[in-house]
Amino acid sequence: MRKEYDLTGGRPNPYAKRLGAAGRAVVLERFLRSEHFVRLDDDLAATFPDDETVNKTLRLALEMKGVLAKPSRGAAKPRAKRSA
Repeated sequence: MRKEYDLTGGRPNPYAKRLGAAGRAVVLERFLRSEHFVRLDDDLAATFPDDETVNKTLRLALEMKGVLAKPSRGAAKPRAKRSA
């Protein structure tokens, strides 16, 4: 959040006290699951700098296991349609 946003005079959320820390954790976990987020352990998160590296590594692991077919090297790319 930007430094110039001053939220000190705002009204507190009336439901926050009733929800509590455990309730907030449950809400957060449900949100992350619904958005298909996956949490990495700290040692793995330090190894992978971005999501592209994680995806490449997972695809490689699936190819090695034989679950995912290897992409053909000479596959033709679909051509863009030309307008007449």
